[in-house]
Amino acid sequence: MPDSQDMDMTAPASGRPDSPVALPTTSVHHDPEGDVVAPRAPSVRPRARSSSFDPGWLFVIAGVLVLGATVLIPAADDLDEAQFLRDRARLIQQHRELRIARYREYLNALSSKDRQLVVALASSQLNEIPSDRRVLEAWPEARIGDASVFPALEPPPLTLPARHKVESTLMKLATQDRSRLWMIAGGAALVLFGLLPRATRRA
Repeated sequence: MPDSQDMDMTAPASGRPDSPVALPTTSVHHDPEGDVVAPRAPSVRPRARSSSFDPGWLFVIAGVLVLGATVLIPAADDLDEAQFLRDRARLIQQHRELRIARYREYLNALSSKDRQLVVALASSQLNEIPSDRRVLEAWPEARIGDASVFPALEPPPLTLPARHKVESTLMKLATQDRSRLWMIAGGAALVLFGLLPRATRRA
């Protein structure tokens, strides 16, 4: 006798006795011993996992690097220029301090009435020499050409160094006003393009 669940059961529809309605059936398998075996669930293949890497991050990284260059390179150039001006001002200050030290030493020697200094000033400024000395006539050309003492007090001339600036294409683009604006606009466009939602394929 077949199982009642293996048979397609139909019933007349309301109002129309000749129109059968198919009801859902479930097939049940029997093993040789007569036990009922539950139906097997259909096997479902796992879908292949899609790559989790979004190519838009490449545009975001490139845009961030471009924007960072427009900010960091001009700042580094300004810092280098400030350090150069600081070192130059330090050299000028050292030269002025050396000059002041020489004049101060000369003033102290003059205040203490140093004998050698007084004799040198008397011979150069007043054209006089002490009474126990005489002028050597053997070298008439050996005379003091300039009676001023200030050239001898001046330190050697100061030679200021020149700034060595690295002129690269990236630095030119990042420091010039017009090209820097284009770099900012391009970097912002790359970041915006990279942040757009990723396109999904329709099933």
